[in-house]
Amino acid sequence: MLLVLDDFINPKTGRKIFACGSFFDHAAKANQPSYPWSQNVVSLGLLKWVKGRWACLPLAFRFYMMEKDIKAGKATVCNAGKVLPFESKMMQAAKMIRDVFDHYKIRALVVTDSWFGNDGLWKRLARGQSGDFHFLSRLRSNNTLYDLPSKPTHKRRGAPRKYGERLGSTEQCAAAYRELAEPVQVHLYGKQREVLAYDRVVTLKTLKCQVRVV
Repeated sequence: MLLVLDDFINPKTGRKIFACGSFFDHAAKANQPSYPWSQNVVSLGLLKWVKGRWACLPLAFRFYMMEKDIKAGKATVCNAGKVLPFESKMMQAAKMIRDVFDHYKIRALVVTDSWFGNDGLWKRLARGQSGDFHFLSRLRSNNTLYDLPSKPTHKRRGAPRKYGERLGSTEQCAAAYRELAEPVQVHLYGKQREVLAYDRVVTLKTLKCQVRVV
């Protein structure tokens, strides 16, 4: 399954609407408030190729509510008169992905941005659960990449090394390996285009596993 995971805000005007709060809007313009009164929704969908475009077919969603609002027992965090327990966005995302996987029993590739593409979500999915889950995400430009650990030539004390030589940040590696990039045909913005790409398997301390970086 090709799944997509993200969160968004849904601005509201009523002061007692369920799950509303003052959430930060990353896409706010200069004439818009940075913390609009809104609902914050964590959404999971199925990516499907429809008429030459990628479409997102919604599968599940969760309302994210701030822990401080739950501790204060505000009316916006109550359901049937009861205050709901706090769940982080990572917890909500992991539960939705597991629920979808348990229903379909198909290996899942989750496409997400760099905010979700880290160990906060990865460890809640048992770090891939023996190949049942995979991530496709953007890397931050300052993420540090490490080479694969070399195999020891002789026995020594202690656990084997998890990380090899430090390669540098994502930005530094992109500049260093630019000459090794090769042309690849991809479907981008509705057209078949040629782009230059280079990939390498490295290790990341943020995910504590091997990652193919493009």
